[in-house]
Amino acid sequence: MRDDPGVPNAVIRRYTDKSGKDSYLVVRWHIDPAERRLMAVCESLERADDLVRYDSRTSHGYWDGPPNPHPAG
Repeated sequence: MRDDPGVPNAVIRRYTDKSGKDSYLVVRWHIDPAERRLMAVCESLERADDLVRYDSRTSHGYWDGPPNPHPAG
């Protein structure tokens, strides 16, 4: 979770299949469960963590630099 632990941007959930392989689900968090959305399924926690943006509480546009770099580099 990022930001305030009471109102996070997203939650990363780990699930393990029958063969023992882990998958990490990135879910957009909302207080209303009906508003939560699956955003991605990743094979590693590191990749899932990379997909969740930090909120610096200062908006400078959609791509506002570190720690939120543009995904294209």
